[in-house]
Amino acid sequence: MATETFYKRIILSNEAAEKLADGLEKPREPYVPKKDMAEELRKGDELLKRMSQLRKS
Repeated sequence: MATETFYKRIILSNEAAEKLADGLEKPREPYVPKKDMAEELRKGDELLKRMSQLRKS
């Protein structure tokens, strides 16, 4: 099996390709973000408001 990245060509043996395929087929736990995005957006809005008030003065 051969594939190319932007910079290098990668060549795998058949055994390595099978191991890679087996690993990709295993079920994984769902992704759970470590940060609360609603809270991060709220903080960003507050920061932008403070910065805009500083520019006005």
